[in-house]
Amino acid sequence: MRPLTGEEKALSKAAKQRANKQLQAQRREIGVRIKEIENTPDPEYPVAHQRQTAVLAAEFESIRDVKGDPVILQMVGVSITLNYEMLRRFIRSLKNRQWNMSLDASTGSSVLIITHHINLWGKDRGYVELYDLPLYQKELLTDLPVIEIERN
Repeated sequence: MRPLTGEEKALSKAAKQRANKQLQAQRREIGVRIKEIENTPDPEYPVAHQRQTAVLAAEFESIRDVKGDPVILQMVGVSITLNYEMLRRFIRSLKNRQWNMSLDASTGSSVLIITHHINLWGKDRGYVELYDLPLYQKELLTDLPVIEIERN
């Protein structure tokens, strides 16, 4: 796995910063709505009031910032958006092992499958599945660098 070029890192960082600003604004908006609901004096339906607060709090907690260096990884016409920094770190941890990558999009969302082994006949083998970034993050990430992986 090659490291990202300076231009690719800059594109990734800029896209991540734009997306995180928008995610922060969404969390701020949800926080304001929670405060408005909590400051409502003597609600007519207290159970519905608590449920609405709980739903908004769960939504607030589910919105996470984009981490690492997001890129679009493309292999044989199929693409996946993921954290390239995490992928490179994982591949480096597979030293002294043989590994193979494949990209599967048959389930509707893209999955990067990495199989690894020491030798073909041994029991020391495994596989890892890396999934696409969440849709709410993927929608906000624009102008990401595209990394083309050639199949061996």
